[in-house]
Amino acid sequence: MKLFLSYLRLVRPINLIIIAFTLYMVRFYFIVPALNFFSFPLQLKETVFALFALSFVLIAAGGYIINDYYDVEIDKVNNPGRVIIGNTISARAAFTNYMALSVCGLITGAWSCFKAGTPVLELLFVFYVIGLWFYSFKLKSTFFWGNLLIAIFLGLVPFASAYIELQADSSNPESPDMIISSLQSGACGIALFAFLATLLREIVKDMEDIEGDRTTGANTMAIAWGINKTKISAQFLILFIMASLGLIQYYAWTSGWHPTAYYILIAIQIPFIIIIWLLQKANEPRQFHWVSIGLKIVMVTGICYLFVFSYQCFAMLQFVKKLEHLL
Repeated sequence: MKLFLSYLRLVRPINLIIIAFTLYMVRFYFIVPALNFFSFPLQLKETVFALFALSFVLIAAGGYIINDYYDVEIDKVNNPGRVIIGNTISARAAFTNYMALSVCGLITGAWSCFKAGTPVLELLFVFYVIGLWFYSFKLKSTFFWGNLLIAIFLGLVPFASAYIELQADSSNPESPDMIISSLQSGACGIALFAFLATLLREIVKDMEDIEGDRTTGANTMAIAWGINKTKISAQFLILFIMASLGLIQYYAWTSGWHPTAYYILIAIQIPFIIIIWLLQKANEPRQFHWVSIGLKIVMVTGICYLFVFSYQCFAMLQFVKKLEHLL
């Protein structure tokens, strides 16, 4: 049991659940409601999508293992109680499991992409496996590039969820081209939010882990710029995200989608204001850790907006049906 729990901690189950949750949220609360509005069903089989999602989870789990594999010395400084590899799990066993998870992820990814008619998408999983290894081995200790790569990885998750379905839809001659084009744009917006929120969280994590990174000669943003300048850059990034969301709120409000404007304000922008305040006060690893947790929560509430989107699509569809009945 102790060994099982050690492996469970190693692969970050909560983060894996968030990845799977994001994939399915985009599918069932973004793609489905929009397609239903045009009475157009999903084209991709559920078993194929399930394996597609499983590929992300397996490769991410392997990525967490290889990250800890190379981070043992850093973790001994930042969080000695978190060190698993070399204690309950040997380095050799950890690397073997990393390889097994990565290979299984590539196989399930290749099969699902082939069945979906998008074999080129398998290159995404190859990019993930190589990129996660290179990030853990080298890029994590560099200035900004490691942060950028992880942000790209997580930003691509919601986009890929939409892309594989929309590619299947576009191959159908009866597919509504206008809605597919609109959904592709919407998927890019979701991906951009995930990218920026992840980039922000990675910057905060650099401030949290600064002491351990220094011991290994890393040159992260927090080390190169110092805590104060890095804080300012993170706060400016939050303000940029809030301003971008403000534009969405404006268009949503003028279009009559008032729940969207209210949700963004309550579930995303107000928490961001609180995070700016917490970040300003933070000076110790524990305080930065709480900021990081807050950002993870905002990332989840951001994805949960799709519940609101789905409800508004349903309400609009009901209104159109009633209008058609009256006419």
